[in-house]
Amino acid sequence: MSLHLFKENPLFHNTFDMTILYSIIIALSSALGLISFLFLTSRNKNAAAFKEQRKTISKLKIENIRVRITTHFFFNALSTISGLTTTQPGIIEKRIKTLLILLRRSVDNTEQLIIPLYEELELVKGYIELQSLVVPDPFIIAYEIEPGLNLNSPIPAMIIQIPVENAIKHGLLPLTGEKLLRIKITHSSGRLNIIIEDNGIGYLTSSKRTRGAGTGLKILYQTVDILNEQNKQKIDFLIREKESDSAETGGTIVEIKIPINYSFTLS
Repeated sequence: MSLHLFKENPLFHNTFDMTILYSIIIALSSALGLISFLFLTSRNKNAAAFKEQRKTISKLKIENIRVRITTHFFFNALSTISGLTTTQPGIIEKRIKTLLILLRRSVDNTEQLIIPLYEELELVKGYIELQSLVVPDPFIIAYEIEPGLNLNSPIPAMIIQIPVENAIKHGLLPLTGEKLLRIKITHSSGRLNIIIEDNGIGYLTSSKRTRGAGTGLKILYQTVDILNEQNKQKIDFLIREKESDSAETGGTIVEIKIPINYSFTLS
């Protein structure tokens, strides 16, 4: 009788129910906490792994790009010298010395993503010197460097060299008459502004004469894309037709704008 009365006691039921409820709540809270901890730990590990993988892939892409640039440059430079005749021994010797300097610089820069602006300009001037023998006269080169410009400013290797190469090969060589190549570098609005301009047959016309965008431009596009992924402010790389008053094209303009505080570090 007493046992029956104990079971029917409301106070006992309330106490028993609350104990079970609290136990269930504590168990669920612990389970949720454990699940959250495991989820966050897994997500952090995945994020770290993804970040490291992206960094590795980016570095491999850059290394591949640098090798392609070096090979591309060597091929074109050697092709230029091979076009000289044996009646020009003095010029050939001078050009070979220039090529050796360029090759040495290119090898030294193979592992570098960026180089100082002055080194890029030295490479460009040497390359133009090598090409000057195969471009029919008159061939005018104009360098317009803003006074006081920081020539130690970092820039992607070959970002001036390749547009110059394309201007000569695809724009100026097919042109009859006076040929002009202008390289202008200024600083304004927190950016390093680089312009490579020619009065050749024009970008659209030259692209119809060759298939695809060309190895050099593909290299630059890949380089800029990879670097821009790491920066809020982007490198602008634009190729456009130069406006002309006549019915014929006025040539090609390549504009490159690099933010002064741009980061070249892959993260």
